[in-house]
Amino acid sequence: MPTGRRRPVTGEAAPGSDQRHVMGRPRAADRTPAILEAATDLLGEVGYDRLRIQDVADRAGAGLATLYRRWPTKQALVADAISHYTEGLLVPVQDDPMADLSALYRAMIDKMGGKGGEVLPGLISALRMEPELAEVVRNRVIAPLRERELANLSRVLGADNPFLDSLVDCVPALALFRTVVLGEVVTTDEFLRKMLDLIATLAPV
Repeated sequence: MPTGRRRPVTGEAAPGSDQRHVMGRPRAADRTPAILEAATDLLGEVGYDRLRIQDVADRAGAGLATLYRRWPTKQALVADAISHYTEGLLVPVQDDPMADLSALYRAMIDKMGGKGGEVLPGLISALRMEPELAEVVRNRVIAPLRERELANLSRVLGADNPFLDSLVDCVPALALFRTVVLGEVVTTDEFLRKMLDLIATLAPV
């Protein structure tokens, strides 16, 4: 009789069987989207300074250790949350440049001053004190939005329009000023109509 010990079958199909056996606990569903959504929501509600990773974990229904394994610092978590948040602002490009501009502005205004979407105002106080975070916001949020807006304005007004450099900042700056400084709730439709009418007056005939 053979005296050697048989190797146990782990993670492989047993001899004579077509079925694979997976050892251990099933892998949990990826909680990353829920965690990033929770971080952006809380960022808008309480601001960067008062944002706690424990609160993000509680809202996302994830363990605190899970968050710290993926994001060792609050800055790292917020940086990824910002990137996730920006994806919803860059709406698909259409054939109508004015419609594209309108859709982009609507997304920006709703996120900055709309109900439950004030991520950028929640970050403002941290930008001067956290240079690494400020760089992330400028590179991952402001730069792609500004680039898309400039492209849309160029299609509406012409790439050689002398006011492009100023106009590209007007709508988001005014929306942010009214939201953060004046404490107003910007009515998207009314605000957007006025801004688009202003831009249209500068378009070539």
